[in-house]
Amino acid sequence: MKDKRQIKQNIIMILLCILLLIMGTGLFILFRSYSRLSESCELKVSQDQEDIVLPTEKKDLEDAYTELMGFGCLELDVNEPFIYLINPSDNQVYLSFDVIYNDETLYKSDLIAPGKMESFDVYSCLNAGEHTLTYSISSYDLNNKAVLWAGVRQNQDVLIRK
Repeated sequence: MKDKRQIKQNIIMILLCILLLIMGTGLFILFRSYSRLSESCELKVSQDQEDIVLPTEKKDLEDAYTELMGFGCLELDVNEPFIYLINPSDNQVYLSFDVIYNDETLYKSDLIAPGKMESFDVYSCLNAGEHTLTYSISSYDLNNKAVLWAGVRQNQDVLIRK
């Protein structure tokens, strides 16, 4: 009777060791893949940004700024094909923008410093007509690039004239 009990205890111990080994291997693989993922997703400051200089030939600067922030309808044509992704100089954070149309990301910016902007040629991406773009905007700390808030969405109506 003691032999059967001893055999059962040994089998249980072996099964527990195997289970712990499987769990340990799973955790190792999980942490290793997370480490690789975080290395590959390193945030970088955009190399395409430039000082903010908005075109003023169509409207005054205040109207252009308001349009670029997602209010009203922005008219684009072959001579003015760009939308401007702006981080106002008063900000104390980096901003990044995803430009989305019909659930498809057309453009993803890197981090844009305060007082800088990126331009994106949306004219070449869309057919003539009225469209609604969605900006998904995220904010990052200037010192350590930690996410402060992510995915704030703002709509922008555009009229493409071809």
